[in-house]
Amino acid sequence: MLLLYIPDNALREAVVEQMTVAKLGDIILCDTPQNLLKKAESDKDGIIIIDGDDKKATGLAQSLPGLASTLLVLGGLGENENVTETFTKPLRLGHFITRLRYYAETAPLLRNQTIIFGSYRLEPQNRRLCRTDKEEIIKLTEKETALLVFLGTRGVPATRQEILATVWGYDERIDTHTLETHIYQLRRKLDESGGEFLVNEAGAYRLQQRGV
Repeated sequence: MLLLYIPDNALREAVVEQMTVAKLGDIILCDTPQNLLKKAESDKDGIIIIDGDDKKATGLAQSLPGLASTLLVLGGLGENENVTETFTKPLRLGHFITRLRYYAETAPLLRNQTIIFGSYRLEPQNRRLCRTDKEEIIKLTEKETALLVFLGTRGVPATRQEILATVWGYDERIDTHTLETHIYQLRRKLDESGGEFLVNEAGAYRLQQRGV
Protein backbone atom coordinates (compact mmCIF):
# COMPACT_ATOMS: atom_id res chain seq x y z
CA MET A 1 0.00 0.00 0.00
CA LEU A 2 1.28 3.47 -0.98
CA LEU A 3 0.01 6.30 1.22
CA LEU A 4 0.41 9.84 -0.11
CA TYR A 5 0.05 13.18 1.65
CA ILE A 6 0.90 15.77 -1.04
CA PRO A 7 -1.28 18.91 -0.81
CA ASP A 8 0.35 20.48 -3.88
CA ASN A 9 -2.05 19.54 -6.69
CA ALA A 10 0.46 19.70 -9.55
CA LEU A 11 3.09 17.68 -7.68
CA ARG A 12 0.54 15.13 -6.50
CA GLU A 13 -0.87 14.59 -9.99
CA ALA A 14 2.61 14.18 -11.50
CA VAL A 15 3.70 11.69 -8.83
CA VAL A 16 0.48 9.66 -9.00
CA GLU A 17 0.65 9.51 -12.80
CA GLN A 18 4.17 8.07 -12.75
CA MET A 19 3.35 5.65 -9.91
CA THR A 20 0.31 4.41 -11.81
CA VAL A 21 2.34 3.78 -14.95
CA ALA A 22 4.97 1.93 -12.91
CA LYS A 23 2.28 -0.29 -11.33
CA LEU A 24 3.90 -0.28 -7.89
CA GLY A 25 0.81 -1.07 -5.86
CA ASP A 26 -2.39 0.43 -4.52
CA ILE A 27 -2.25 4.21 -4.16
CA ILE A 28 -4.22 5.88 -1.37
CA LEU A 29 -4.45 9.69 -1.29
CA CYS A 30 -4.79 11.32 2.12
CA ASP A 31 -6.05 14.88 2.48
CA THR A 32 -4.78 15.39 6.05
CA PRO A 33 -1.93 14.01 8.19
CA GLN A 34 -4.53 12.59 10.57
CA ASN A 35 -6.18 10.67 7.74
CA LEU A 36 -2.80 9.29 6.69
CA LEU A 37 -1.99 8.12 10.22
CA LYS A 38 -5.35 6.41 10.51
CA LYS A 39 -4.88 4.48 7.27
CA ALA A 40 -1.25 3.65 8.13
CA GLU A 41 -2.42 1.73 11.19
CA SER A 42 -3.95 -0.95 8.94
CA ASP A 43 -0.73 -1.72 7.01
CA LYS A 44 2.54 -1.62 8.96
CA ASP A 45 4.53 -2.64 5.86
CA GLY A 46 3.20 0.19 3.72
CA ILE A 47 5.15 3.01 2.11
CA ILE A 48 4.34 6.58 3.12
CA ILE A 49 5.15 9.53 0.86
CA ILE A 50 4.74 13.06 2.19
CA ASP A 51 5.47 16.58 1.00
CA GLY A 52 8.11 17.83 3.41
CA ASP A 53 7.53 21.44 2.38
CA ASP A 54 3.99 21.40 3.73
CA LYS A 55 3.74 22.88 7.24
CA LYS A 56 1.32 20.19 8.40
CA ALA A 57 3.92 17.54 7.60
CA THR A 58 6.41 18.96 10.12
CA GLY A 59 5.21 16.83 13.01
CA LEU A 60 4.01 13.93 10.88
CA ALA A 61 7.32 12.07 10.79
CA GLN A 62 7.43 12.04 14.60
CA SER A 63 4.13 10.15 14.70
CA LEU A 64 5.03 7.42 12.22
CA PRO A 65 7.46 5.04 14.01
CA GLY A 66 5.96 1.56 13.97
CA LEU A 67 3.25 2.53 11.47
CA ALA A 68 5.20 2.03 8.24
CA SER A 69 8.37 0.35 7.09
CA THR A 70 9.29 3.20 4.73
CA LEU A 71 8.86 6.99 4.87
CA LEU A 72 9.82 8.98 1.78
CA VAL A 73 9.87 12.77 1.94
CA LEU A 74 9.64 15.13 -1.02
CA GLY A 75 11.39 18.40 -0.28
CA GLY A 76 12.76 19.83 2.93
CA LEU A 77 11.58 18.28 6.15
CA GLY A 78 14.99 18.62 7.73
CA GLU A 79 16.95 15.91 9.53
CA ASN A 80 14.74 13.23 11.01
CA GLU A 81 15.76 9.72 12.04
CA ASN A 82 12.38 8.33 11.01
CA VAL A 83 12.80 9.38 7.36
CA THR A 84 13.98 6.58 5.08
CA GLU A 85 14.99 8.85 2.20
CA THR A 86 14.57 12.49 1.20
CA PHE A 87 14.18 13.72 -2.40
CA THR A 88 15.15 17.29 -3.24
CA LYS A 89 13.00 19.56 -5.36
CA PRO A 90 12.48 20.08 -8.21
CA LEU A 91 11.67 16.38 -8.04
CA ARG A 92 13.25 14.17 -10.69
CA LEU A 93 10.37 11.79 -11.23
CA GLY A 94 12.36 9.09 -13.04
CA HIS A 95 14.84 8.81 -10.19
CA PHE A 96 12.08 8.91 -7.59
CA ILE A 97 10.16 6.06 -9.26
CA THR A 98 13.34 3.97 -9.45
CA ARG A 99 13.90 4.38 -5.72
CA LEU A 100 10.23 3.76 -4.97
CA ARG A 101 10.41 0.52 -6.95
CA TYR A 102 13.35 -0.53 -4.78
CA TYR A 103 11.40 0.07 -1.57
CA ALA A 104 8.27 -1.58 -2.95
CA GLU A 105 9.85 -4.64 -4.57
CA THR A 106 13.44 -5.27 -3.48
CA ALA A 107 13.59 -4.03 0.12
CA PRO A 108 10.87 -6.42 1.38
CA LEU A 109 12.90 -9.34 0.03
CA LEU A 110 15.77 -8.33 2.29
CA ARG A 111 13.55 -9.27 5.18
CA ASN A 112 11.87 -12.50 4.24
CA GLN A 113 12.93 -14.31 1.07
CA THR A 114 15.59 -16.90 0.31
CA ILE A 115 17.29 -16.93 -3.11
CA ILE A 116 19.07 -19.99 -4.51
CA PHE A 117 21.83 -19.88 -7.11
CA GLY A 118 24.17 -22.78 -7.74
CA SER A 119 25.25 -24.26 -4.42
CA TYR A 120 24.60 -20.94 -2.65
CA ARG A 121 21.55 -20.03 -0.58
CA LEU A 122 21.15 -16.31 0.00
CA GLU A 123 19.42 -15.43 3.26
CA PRO A 124 18.86 -11.65 3.00
CA GLN A 125 17.32 -11.33 6.45
CA ASN A 126 20.55 -12.71 7.95
CA ARG A 127 22.88 -10.95 5.50
CA ARG A 128 24.65 -14.17 4.60
CA LEU A 129 25.26 -16.81 1.96
CA CYS A 130 25.12 -20.47 2.95
CA ARG A 131 27.12 -22.85 0.77
CA THR A 132 25.18 -26.08 0.85
CA ASP A 133 27.93 -28.32 -0.53
CA LYS A 134 30.48 -27.29 2.11
CA GLU A 135 28.29 -26.18 5.02
CA GLU A 136 30.05 -22.83 4.77
CA ILE A 137 28.57 -19.47 5.81
CA ILE A 138 29.67 -16.29 4.05
CA LYS A 139 28.82 -13.00 5.76
CA LEU A 140 27.62 -10.09 3.62
CA THR A 141 27.34 -6.35 4.06
CA GLU A 142 23.97 -4.61 3.70
CA LYS A 143 24.78 -3.36 0.18
CA GLU A 144 26.20 -6.72 -0.93
CA THR A 145 22.96 -8.31 0.20
CA ALA A 146 20.81 -5.70 -1.55
CA LEU A 147 22.85 -6.05 -4.74
CA LEU A 148 22.43 -9.84 -4.85
CA VAL A 149 18.72 -9.59 -4.07
CA PHE A 150 18.19 -7.01 -6.82
CA LEU A 151 20.06 -9.04 -9.44
CA GLY A 152 18.53 -12.31 -8.24
CA THR A 153 14.93 -11.13 -8.49
CA ARG A 154 15.15 -8.88 -11.54
CA GLY A 155 15.15 -11.64 -14.16
CA VAL A 156 16.94 -9.60 -16.83
CA PRO A 157 20.38 -7.92 -16.88
CA ALA A 158 20.58 -4.53 -15.15
CA THR A 159 22.71 -1.65 -16.35
CA ARG A 160 25.23 0.06 -14.13
CA GLN A 161 22.99 3.13 -13.92
CA GLU A 162 19.94 1.07 -12.93
CA ILE A 163 21.84 -0.70 -10.16
CA LEU A 164 23.35 2.48 -8.76
CA ALA A 165 19.95 4.20 -8.77
CA THR A 166 18.11 1.27 -7.24
CA VAL A 167 20.52 -0.06 -4.64
CA TRP A 168 22.47 3.09 -3.75
CA GLY A 169 20.07 5.87 -4.71
CA TYR A 170 22.58 7.50 -7.06
CA ASP A 171 21.51 9.15 -10.29
CA GLU A 172 23.28 9.20 -13.64
CA ARG A 173 25.20 12.35 -12.73
CA ILE A 174 27.20 10.52 -10.05
CA ASP A 175 30.61 9.17 -11.11
CA THR A 176 31.60 6.38 -8.75
CA HIS A 177 33.33 3.00 -8.69
CA THR A 178 31.13 1.75 -5.87
CA LEU A 179 29.38 -0.88 -7.99
CA GLU A 180 32.58 -2.26 -9.47
CA THR A 181 34.13 -2.48 -6.01
CA HIS A 182 31.16 -4.40 -4.62
CA ILE A 183 31.08 -6.76 -7.61
CA TYR A 184 34.79 -7.45 -7.11
CA GLN A 185 34.33 -8.12 -3.38
CA LEU A 186 31.36 -10.41 -3.98
CA ARG A 187 33.22 -12.40 -6.62
CA ARG A 188 36.03 -12.94 -4.15
CA LYS A 189 33.59 -14.15 -1.52
CA LEU A 190 32.12 -16.57 -4.04
CA ASP A 191 35.62 -17.96 -4.58
CA GLU A 192 36.33 -19.55 -7.98
CA SER A 193 32.65 -19.36 -9.03
CA GLY A 194 32.38 -15.59 -8.58
CA GLY A 195 32.76 -14.74 -12.24
CA GLU A 196 30.47 -17.60 -13.18
CA PHE A 197 27.50 -16.29 -11.20
CA LEU A 198 28.00 -12.51 -11.30
CA VAL A 199 27.98 -12.05 -15.05
CA ASN A 200 28.66 -8.88 -17.05
CA GLU A 201 27.02 -8.85 -20.47
CA ALA A 202 27.75 -5.82 -22.63
CA GLY A 203 27.92 -3.56 -19.57
CA ALA A 204 24.86 -5.01 -17.84
CA TYR A 205 25.01 -7.31 -14.81
CA ARG A 206 22.94 -10.36 -13.94
CA LEU A 207 23.01 -13.15 -11.39
CA GLN A 208 23.27 -16.53 -13.09
CA GLN A 209 20.87 -18.80 -11.23
CA ARG A 210 21.09 -22.53 -11.63
CA GLY A 211 19.83 -25.45 -9.63
CA VAL A 212 21.95 -26.93 -6.84
